[in-house]
Amino acid sequence: MTLCIPFINIPATAVDVVIGNDGLPLTEYGISGRVIYTPGHSSGSVSVLLDTGDAFVGDMAMNEFPLTLRAGLPIFAEDFDKLKESWWMLLNQGAKTVYPSHGKPFPASIIRGLLS
Repeated sequence: MTLCIPFINIPATAVDVVIGNDGLPLTEYGISGRVIYTPGHSSGSVSVLLDTGDAFVGDMAMNEFPLTLRAGLPIFAEDFDKLKESWWMLLNQGAKTVYPSHGKPFPASIIRGLLS
């Protein structure tokens, strides 16, 4: 999966908001949840975990042809070990339904099964 990395050059950008270990609460915006730093797919990846268990994870998961034939982990990650750590963190913090950037939502138990 990391074979393409030497050919990809994405310039660094300035960071507007640094998200700490507790995440960035969204309550002041009327949203019951928080933004959480979830590195792995890329070093700057973040996810939104709502108090309902809905997890908006971007490219940390996929569920759409032609990228994948089933719900699960992404086809590419900068660091699969960090990606797995980020997934365990989300699962342990109550992720129930995964909303990937590619494909339809699916139960977080699918990811738990793939990591076990």
